[in-house]
Amino acid sequence: MFVRPCWRPQSPSDIRQIIEENPWALLVSQSEEGPLATNLPFVVEKAGDEEQLVLISHIARANEHLQNLRETTTPVLVIFEGPWSYVTASWYPDRQMPSTYYYTAVHCYGQIEFQDEPELDQSLEDLVNRMESKYPGGWKTNEIPRSEITRRFAGITGFRLRVSRIEAKFKLGQDEPLRDALAVADALDTHEAPQDRKLAAMIREQNTGR
Repeated sequence: MFVRPCWRPQSPSDIRQIIEENPWALLVSQSEEGPLATNLPFVVEKAGDEEQLVLISHIARANEHLQNLRETTTPVLVIFEGPWSYVTASWYPDRQMPSTYYYTAVHCYGQIEFQDEPELDQSLEDLVNRMESKYPGGWKTNEIPRSEITRRFAGITGFRLRVSRIEAKFKLGQDEPLRDALAVADALDTHEAPQDRKLAAMIREQNTGR
């Protein structure tokens, strides 16, 4: 990924935040016929060494991508997409900059390790609790018979990805005049979409100190 020095996040916590707030990601690996890609939910494994980023997910056993993951010896890639927006030149004070996109993305490379059934069970519980926590009265797995959970294990395979390399790009106007970047943030703040307002906050954060 092409990343100018000014587009690098200001801290590792900025990277972790993109991953944790945008868990729906794209898993990519290489096959003899070309790339294979599958959209999956990823959560950060909290246990163990906090210095080592480990991502947890699962994939359908009927997915042909799974066999490729079992056989590959090269790193795979998980792509996380954070807040983004088209930026119209009409938002700039002098309207002299061309329209562009502001966006955030994190690319995680690493090796796949497959889980046994107890690990998969715990990972699914963690995933449900994480996703349901934002809903008042969110659903719990104990609301249905245990067998309704375990019978699904035969159809999925859990895995973890130990991240060995990260590329992160926060293209948020750092290479433009500061007043232009802040004007974009002001424009986005007038929108009702939470992602636009989140992007506005990130623009201000990543341009601090200029």
